[in-house]
Amino acid sequence: MTYGFRPENWPAFERELRVRGIAVDDIEKVEMRPQDAEGPAAATVVTVTLRSGRVDTWSQAADPR
Repeated sequence: MTYGFRPENWPAFERELRVRGIAVDDIEKVEMRPQDAEGPAAATVVTVTLRSGRVDTWSQAADPR
């Protein structure tokens, strides 16, 4: 699943933030880019930079169902 910024993807993104202990108000920047793999199983690499300078990166499967 790629989050994008579509409204239907926001709940999954918020869940991941909660799991990682990241408050939305603490986010400075969010970057999303495709992982090097191609095809339907490709994943998105999400990098969140916080106002504190902390950086958290994770890979999200293209379709976690």
